[in-house]
Formats: sequence, structure tokens, C-alpha cells
Amino acid sequence: MTKGKTKVISHIGESTRKNDEKMYSVNDKYEALIMSYLDGQCSAEEAHELLLWVAESEENRLYFKSLKDQYEVWSLTDFAMPELDDADVEAALDAVNAKIDAIKETETKVVQMPWLRRNYKYVSGVAAAFLIALFIGFLVRNPFNSTVTYAYNGQNESSYVLPDGTSVNFNSEGTLSHPKHFTKAERSVEFEGVAYFDVAKDEAHPFVLHCNNMDVEVLGTSFLLNADKTAERYTVDLYTGKVKMTAFDEKGNTLSQVEVNPGERGVWNATESELKMMTYSEVKEDELHTEHVLVFNNEKLSKIVEALEYIYKVEIDLGESCASKTLTARFSDDESIDEVLETIALVSEVTVTKTDEVYHIR
Repeated sequence: MTKGKTKVISHIGESTRKNDEKMYSVNDKYEALIMSYLDGQCSAEEAHELLLWVAESEENRLYFKSLKDQYEVWSLTDFAMPELDDADVEAALDAVNAKIDAIKETETKVVQMPWLRRNYKYVSGVAAAFLIALFIGFLVRNPFNSTVTYAYNGQNESSYVLPDGTSVNFNSEGTLSHPKHFTKAERSVEFEGVAYFDVAKDEAHPFVLHCNNMDVEVLGTSFLLNADKTAERYTVDLYTGKVKMTAFDEKGNTLSQVEVNPGERGVWNATESELKMMTYSEVKEDELHTEHVLVFNNEKLSKIVEALEYIYKVEIDLGESCASKTLTARFSDDESIDEVLETIALVSEVTVTKTDEVYHIR
């Protein structure tokens, strides 16, 4: 009698062990898939498979949630997720509804799906909502794509590189906030401070800087942006490429837009709600009046002469052979045009003469 019981118990134990092994093998498979999903490494097809598996039973859903809880995914969501388009999601919902219909029609006792069987009417009504709520990440791009904020305080590293390769060099204290991964139609960045930007070129994904009530949109260019919150105006000094500046009112409505080309400056005066573009000569005159210096950095004489004529209201005849010469110099606002031209002649090895009211550079 004892031997018979032992035999039966042994048989039951063997069966239980095999079922456990099967369950563990299934769990091992989906545990690996879930971990891959949470790390943002699984493909769209794998994510699609996981979606269907989670929807099959309450047990699967709880298992999925327990793993998410263990890895604190709800609060530490700095991973990228694969995307599914609407067709993928529809296909997933159709597949789940098909499973539900099959459960309703069959008379077979399916013990592994008691929750769906007992709550069929409820499930059939909310299956889509449940799946979308659980996997809303597939309907938007990178919903768990965390925001990264970098603050320059004058002591830490002043250079910073964005995910797309854009380089930022802070000139003063400031902050920069951006998604960990650029995945949307545009590369959006929140900025405050003064910094030089060298934007990675990507025509399909415009680069947009948001600075309070002003946006700066570029494709690929280099410029100096002054968006210090204490400043009366925000400025963009463009070196290469082209940018578009847009000003908004407090309700987010567009007030005005201007395009800025190399050598020009875009200016947003928040106090006066004025957005304008300044030419190269106007920029240099503005620098002289506001900063009391006139700075040329490896600039061609043709551009320098253009600025000097505008600022000092004089006429300068520049010889063609001198136009491409470059100059790096700094002049103060108390220097006369004669003193400025004398320095240019000395540094650039050119001659300056004056006939009547015209200066000649040869």
C-alpha cells in the first residue's frame, strides 16, 4: 500500500515538475523579452509579440508588471522604446479580439485563461483601451525618453554635445534641456544663457531652440545665441547657414518671424515685443555702441570696409586686390576713422590715402 502511494505521489511529482519546467521555460523566454523591452533593445516584432502575450492572461500582465516594478521603470524611465505604427497596433488588437472570440465559442475548459473567460464581456469592451493604456509607448515616439538638463555654472565643463552631434559652448552661465534621444520630426531644445551652437546638419529634422517666448529654427549652421533671462533682448549672431526666428505672445500665438543670414543678427526685444533682423554693418555699429568695441575676427577687408562706411558715414574705395585680405583686430569707440584705417594699413600691409572725402585702400 505504501509502495502504491509512493508510486502515485512520485507520478504526480514528476508531472508537477514537468509542468513547472514548462512554465519556467516560458517565463524565462518572456523575462528575457521583457528585459530587452525595458532596455529599449527589442525590435518592433518582439514588442508586438510581447504585447499579445501580456494580453493573454491576468497572470501574464501581473508578471510583466512585477518585472517593471523591480526595475523601477515607472520612476526611472530613461530608455528608448521601439515604435509601432497604427497598423501594428490594429493588428495586435485584432489578434487579441480573435483570441477572445475563440474563447467564447469553444466549450473546452481552458484553465490557463480563467480571468478572460469569466470576464469576457468586460474584456471585449475594454481590450483596446487596456492594450493602449499598457502599451501607449507604441502610439507615441519614445514616451519614456527622459529629459536631460545640463547646467553650466562657470566652473564645470563649458562644452556640451547633444545626441545628434550638435556642439554647444557656453559663454556664461546657462541651462540646456533636451530629450535623451531625438526621435520626433524636429530636434527640440530648451535653452537659457549665452552659448555658441554648431548644429549638426539634418534637413529632415529641423533643430529648434525654445527660449521663453522666442524660437530659433535651423537646419545646420553655427551661431551665437544670447538668451540670458536677465537681458532685455535675445540675440542670434549667425556665422554660417540660415536660421528662422519666431516670436510668440503669452498665449503662444505667433507675433512675427524673421530669417537671419550669415553676418546678420536677429534681435528679439521682449519688452517692446519687437523681432527684427540687423545687417552686418548694423551689428558692428550696435557692438560699438553697446560694448564700446569694434571687433573683427579673421574678417575679409571687403566686409570690414562695408561696416566702417556704415558706422563712420564715410566713403572708402577698396582695391580689388585687397578685398580678400583678412584681418583680426579690435578697436575702441573713441578711435577715429583715421586711426582705425591707419591700424588696418599697418596690420594688413596696405596703403591708405585720402582724396577729397574719399579714402583709398590699395
